[in-house]
Amino acid sequence: MTDLLDLRRLLDLIVDCNDDDAVWNTYGWVWAQEGNAASVGFHPQARRDHDASDDGDGEPAPPITTSPRLWLYLEAITVAGILDVQKQSRPLSGLDDYAHALDYYSQHDTFLDHGEPAPGDREEADRQGLSPGLYAAFDLTLETVEPAQRKAAASLVAEIQALSVGEALAQVRALPLAVACNIDRAASDHLQARFAAIGLALQVTRYRSFPWQPIG
Repeated sequence: MTDLLDLRRLLDLIVDCNDDDAVWNTYGWVWAQEGNAASVGFHPQARRDHDASDDGDGEPAPPITTSPRLWLYLEAITVAGILDVQKQSRPLSGLDDYAHALDYYSQHDTFLDHGEPAPGDREEADRQGLSPGLYAAFDLTLETVEPAQRKAAASLVAEIQALSVGEALAQVRALPLAVACNIDRAASDHLQARFAAIGLALQVTRYRSFPWQPIG
């Protein structure tokens, strides 16, 4: 039996990959029951299962399930693209908005593009802690540096931000310092590890993908 996901769980699974490359490497096709995206069940087929079940004509075999028949819906990376287009044009989108965007693509084979965001929507999304793109985003801030650590901190900041050591030292003396803004999880983890290696902790601000996800 294959467990089916509702739309919210499917979307959370997609963004938990953290970037398009990971979506592509993790999932192949998404299977779905027939109907509207807001109400059907989905099965994202793991890439390894997709490749192993290829019937020789480029079509994967359906997953084993006791539920009503599943149909080839969309590739997981296409789902990610649809969600991203929707979020870029409507930053405050909720679950029903994403469902509509998916239904539109599945019916018309083209993106539902609303154009530029409405005035003030991007600012309101920032206020609500929503990332500008599809995946979670992170701001990193250096808030405290002991005098004995300033030289090491300045050297690392100079390397990361392509500054002279003198310029970086001036910034380190005038904390807080925005080390990076709107970066993905992998880049955030990498920078935090580099500062931790010289005994410094960064303040992390996380921006979530969807309004229903927890803040922080």
